This record gives sequence, C-alpha cells and structure tokens, in this order.
Amino acid sequence: MSANTDNEYLCDGMTEEIINALAKIQGLRVTSRTSSFFFKNKNLPIQQIGEELNVAIILEGSIRLAGNKMRITAQLIDVVEDFHFWSETFNRSLDDIFVVQDEISLLIADRLREHIGHFDIDDHLADQHEVPVQVYKRYLKSRFHLLKMNKLDLEKGISILESILQEQPEFALANLGLHLGYALLGSIGAMPAFEAFNKGKPFLDKAIELNDKLPECQLQLSHMAIYQKWDLQSGYKHLNKSFEIRPTVEFYQSMASALTAEQKFEAALEQVEVAIQLDPFTAVNHHMKGFIFYGQERYAQSIEQFNRALKLNPDLITSTVCKGQAQLLAGRMKEGLNCFEELPPKQENEVMRLGGTTLAYAMMGNVDKATQGILQLESLMQTDLMGQVLNFLLFSKSALGKEDEAFQLIEQAISLRLPMLVFLPAEPLLKPLRSKSRFQELMEQILGKPTSHTSSKKQYKQPLLDSQLIEQYKSLLEKVMSEKDPYLDPDLTLRALAEMIDISPNHLSRLLNEGLDKNFSEYVNSYRLEAFKQKLTDPSLQHLTLLGLAYESGFSSKTVFNSFFKKMTGQTPKVYQKEVKAKRFGL
Repeated sequence: MSANTDNEYLCDGMTEEIINALAKIQGLRVTSRTSSFFFKNKNLPIQQIGEELNVAIILEGSIRLAGNKMRITAQLIDVVEDFHFWSETFNRSLDDIFVVQDEISLLIADRLREHIGHFDIDDHLADQHEVPVQVYKRYLKSRFHLLKMNKLDLEKGISILESILQEQPEFALANLGLHLGYALLGSIGAMPAFEAFNKGKPFLDKAIELNDKLPECQLQLSHMAIYQKWDLQSGYKHLNKSFEIRPTVEFYQSMASALTAEQKFEAALEQVEVAIQLDPFTAVNHHMKGFIFYGQERYAQSIEQFNRALKLNPDLITSTVCKGQAQLLAGRMKEGLNCFEELPPKQENEVMRLGGTTLAYAMMGNVDKATQGILQLESLMQTDLMGQVLNFLLFSKSALGKEDEAFQLIEQAISLRLPMLVFLPAEPLLKPLRSKSRFQELMEQILGKPTSHTSSKKQYKQPLLDSQLIEQYKSLLEKVMSEKDPYLDPDLTLRALAEMIDISPNHLSRLLNEGLDKNFSEYVNSYRLEAFKQKLTDPSLQHLTLLGLAYESGFSSKTVFNSFFKKMTGQTPKVYQKEVKAKRFGL
C-alpha cells in the first residue's frame, strides 16, 4: 500500500515468510504462496476465496512503508461465519524485519489456536537470517523477480543474487536462489537444460554445505538420490527430513513422484491430493495427479487432469505430451495424433511433435510413417535433446513390437544414467515389455528392491497431562475464572490465562481441548455469555443496550457476540431478551 510500488517485493517476501512460519505448525494446513497470491489485488468476496481455496480461515493484511518505518495490518476472518475475529496494527522499524516476522507469525498462530482448537506452538516460528537487513531486502527483491518466471525477470533476479554472493558468499538462501534461477531458465527454454543444470549445481552444492537443515536443501538431496543415484531409500529419508523441518507443497509433489515410480499409485494419490489442497492453482499438482491416473491406466481421468493443468498453465508442455499419450492408449488415435501435431510452433517443441507423431503412427499401425519418424529421431541422438529422443524411440519401437531394439535402448539409457528412467516401470506404453524377465532385471538396476517406505506424518504428541492432573488444573482454572473474572477483559489471551494458573500455553490449550472439549474462545466466551445473561436481569443496568451489556461482559465485537450467542442458545439476543422480559412480567 506504499506510494512506491517498487516495495511490492518486500511485502510479497514478508508474506511468504509468514506462510512458511505458519506451515511449520503441526495440524495446521496453510495454503501455499502460489495459490494464496492468485487472489492478490482481486476484489472478490472472502467467502468465494475461502471456497476456492477450501479453507476455513483467511489471513488478510497490508504493509505500508515510509522511509525506514513499516505499518503492518493483519486480520483473521472466519470464512463460514463471515466475520473478523482478530485484527491488529504494528508500527515497526524495517531494521527489525526478522523480529517482526516472528512476532506476527506467533501472534497469528496464537489467535488461530484460540479460535479453532489445539496445536503446539514453538517459541519461534519465522527463520532468522544471519545477514544485514539491506542484504535480506535485496534477496527478497531477487526472489520477487525469479518467481515471475519469464526470461527478463529471471535474469534480473540472477543478477541481484550474483551481487549478493560477492558480498555474502555464505548466505545459503542466496545460493539456493541462484540454483533456482538457472533451473527456471532451463525449464522455460531460455537456456539449454544441460547448461542450466551445470551453471546452477555449484550453488546448490554450496547451499547444502552451508545449511542442509533448510527444507529446500533436503528436497534437492532427495531429488539427487532418486533421479541421479537411483537410491529410493535415501531419497525417502531426505524427503522425510524436509517434512520434519517444514512441510511444503514440494514435499508432497516429490513424495507422489517417488511413489509413482514404485507403482504405489494409491499412496501417491494421497500425497498429491494434499498438494492440491495446499496449492490448488498450481498446474504441476494437477499434472502429477493426471500422471498417476495415467500409470493406473485410468485414461479418461488422466486426460481430465492434464486439461486442468493446461488451463492453469497452457505452456506446460509435459501435460500436452502426456495427454496425447493417454489419448493414444485410450484408443482415441486421431485425437492423440492431433494433440502432437498441434503443438505450438516453438523450437523447443519440435522433438515433442516429432516423437509424439512417430509414436502415434506406430500405435496406429502406419509402419512407413513410423519408420520415417524413427530415422529422424535417431539422427537427433547425439544432441542435447537425447533424453527426450530416447524416450520416444523406446515407446515407438515397443509399439512396433521391436522388443530387442527397445531393450537395447533401455540398456543405453541405463549406461547414460538418464534421470527419468525411474518412471519406466510405471509407464503403460511399455506394458508389452513388463512381463519379460529381461525388463524386470533392467528395472531392478534402476529402482533396486521394493522399498518398505512409509510417509512421515507429524502427529500430535501424547497427552502431556494425566487424568488426575487434568482435574487439578480444571479446578484451578474454574477458581481463577470465578474469582478474578479475567474473561471481562476483551483482550484476554490464552497466554495471559496460562500465566495466571502457572501453566505453559501449550499445556493450557491441550487442557481446554482434551479436558473440556472446547477451544479457548469457546471456553472464555461461555463465561461472557453467562455474565451477559446475569447483567440482562440486573435492574441497575437496564439503561444499557444489548451491545453495551455484551461489551460489559467482555465480548470484543458485536459480530462475535451475536454469532456465539446464537450458536449456544439457538436464538438471537433480542429474541432472548423478549423472553426474559415476558417471564419477568408474567406475560
């Protein structure tokens, strides 16, 4: 909201840090950056946003900068009840940005817990970075450009990161950012993929050396283990470590991919469904779901998912290719052929067009055209596109029944250690080869023996209080509530109440939820409701309005009061007041 729109990068960066901080909390599902930012600057009803994201609560806020000062507003909105149950304004110095991010994250976590129920909260949530604030600001600016994912912005982001690393070579996030920048240049075709990988890898290696506790580092180590070393067990270990540090959408995507490679399709679907819940507006998640259906030979459902991915990102060429293959396997030969023939006329699409049409002709029984295509593909085997070319050659020769040549291609790919070989066991196009002992022996070279992997899941800890202690604390809590009336303070927090009975906030939250089956807000508001009912019959307070009585009872807003009153009594305060008056006067 600052006059200088160039400051948008800082606001986006702080928002992402708070999302990451809240995502660390066990039992709390937080929509990821991509899908949250989908609604930025869009004037839509809160309930519509909540429905599209499938969330119960929305955090909305703004940042205004003036010189070195920040004014940050934040508010939490209950989507179902459609009311703000908390809001606050923070006036802080930009020099305190790391402290501020942690302070706000903790406060939001506290208010969420009070409103929805128990989860443990650590003493600190937001990461602290050992770099000067000005360097961190430049890092956020670089990330702002990188995530725009076009050539110009990627080059800007990379340039900023290169200048940062000249000053702060030990800044792990900047090294990771530079690796990401080159990877994205390769993925959008702005740089040959092999060249992009070679340029980015030293920065990834440096980031891992500096801080392998970052979830991004563990994710990259898992990718290296699975796709380069073909070591699934180590890959799963790194994935679970990344999850323990901070659950991310990338974790669920990566887990789904690894499980798909092992043909554990149902387990993979569970993982990708979580990824879609966290990030419903990212095309890759829908593509991954489509690929799992594809591996299960559920072609109609896979095509539907590939179409969803392409609607979100029309340039996602892998979805177009997989869609064409699914159409061919479903017997929709003409549609599959058209899918490849109609690829946009870009240089990076030419191999996909040639390979896809060659495969289509092979599956349609048009041996002459398939053979012509195979000869053209073979002429490209010595180029940087060899990996893609080899895949299409393998599929086409398998479709033509040329088993020996297909096996020779797999052996060649193994000798070259091509990363995508891990998905061959799940590839329906190779179904004619799967029953052959030679195929099984080759696949064992890639995946090894089947793993006994089980996905890491953060569970609530066992109850911290036994039944006897629960009863003791319940009695102490009731005594404090009846003798000191802390509920009359509209700003009462769970932390403040915990201090009154000398118990940790995490313990009190668990006590309320497990011992009394209420969250903090329900517990405190139940006392306020009883206070309101008593005040309603007090002759000395008859001059006050219903809302005035509610405020006197500790309620902080009209909306909270009305919503809670109706939830607990089934009627509005006004109807209840009429009934009370009728009883009093014998009407």
